[in-house]
Amino acid sequence: MALKTVRRRLLLFGGLLPMLAACQGEPPAVKITTRQELPVVARSLPRPDQPVDLSGLTRLPTPDALRQRHTASRPDPFAALPAVETGPPPADLPTCPLGLTGVAVLNGRPQAFVEGEMGAGSLQPGDVGGASTDLLADGVQVVAVDVPGRQLILRRSQSQGLVTCGFGS
Repeated sequence: MALKTVRRRLLLFGGLLPMLAACQGEPPAVKITTRQELPVVARSLPRPDQPVDLSGLTRLPTPDALRQRHTASRPDPFAALPAVETGPPPADLPTCPLGLTGVAVLNGRPQAFVEGEMGAGSLQPGDVGGASTDLLADGVQVVAVDVPGRQLILRRSQSQGLVTCGFGS
């Protein structure tokens, strides 16, 4: 407590001294600097030849313990990806009637660029064949344009499922 009081008085004195000297009209003869930090006291540090008490700390696990703990719960993020077998789509799934040539977001709306029997053009979600576009057969509706996934998703009718058109389909 006494050390804090002495330090505060030194700081106060060090701050007031230039003002007092300025009042006299002459520059001070001695420049006084104050130190903001207290020096590290050698008594507060453990000595290198004495053991340190680690009883309140939790030790880090060894690398072997980490490997054993995460063998089944977490795959290696740097391992090669497993091979995926791709084959032709099952015969019972409907095929895409259009060739998807590109996707983009224009004026905040996703667009799909397609080619088909009726020509080439662009489609957006909500377009219905026969009503709003001639690129699709009557009743076929554009459900979504997945720009990141580069896909066009169509619905042939309410009773049938969805048809996904991707590049090369």
